[in-house]
Amino acid sequence: MNMNDPIAALLGGWSTELNLYSALLRVAVSVVFAAIIGCERASKRHAAGQRTFILVSLASTMAMLLDQSVERAGMPLISAATVIAIAIISSNSILYSSKNQIKGLTTSVALWACGVIGLTIGAGLYTVSVIGYAALMCCLALFPTFEIDLKNRSNHFEVHMELKSSSYLRDFVTVSRRLGLRIDDIEANQ
Repeated sequence: MNMNDPIAALLGGWSTELNLYSALLRVAVSVVFAAIIGCERASKRHAAGQRTFILVSLASTMAMLLDQSVERAGMPLISAATVIAIAIISSNSILYSSKNQIKGLTTSVALWACGVIGLTIGAGLYTVSVIGYAALMCCLALFPTFEIDLKNRSNHFEVHMELKSSSYLRDFVTVSRRLGLRIDDIEANQ
């Protein structure tokens, strides 16, 4: 275990050992962090919500605790398998709309990142866990406002239209060009 961890040093030596109290602390921290992350995603009506994030983080934390208690040749096999399993599960939260748009990619990656944070909590790396949690929350809660601002300042935009006839598309292209707009791509779906 790592006594160079400032939070572990504050908590004391018991938090770096593998015992009942450190296991309870790690599971509790994992559930609290994941609940807050899941709450943020659920409040925005995303595919994976609070329970999903809690279960992923809890499974990761438990996998790391199990790896530490078994210590098979110093290789965290269960934790490695858990990362792969979370990647598979999180990829299933990605949806493709009828307009070939990807939905849920951020939630998918957040689910995977939450699993990795669960592993760091299970390893007793409390400071790394807090830093990772704070960074993930900034990405999910604060950066969307910045991203919207950047998009609003951009002179590029995407238009999706449903037209009854291809002649309407020609009219749209003609008017767009008269206005000095440049069209990069047109995709037609039946």
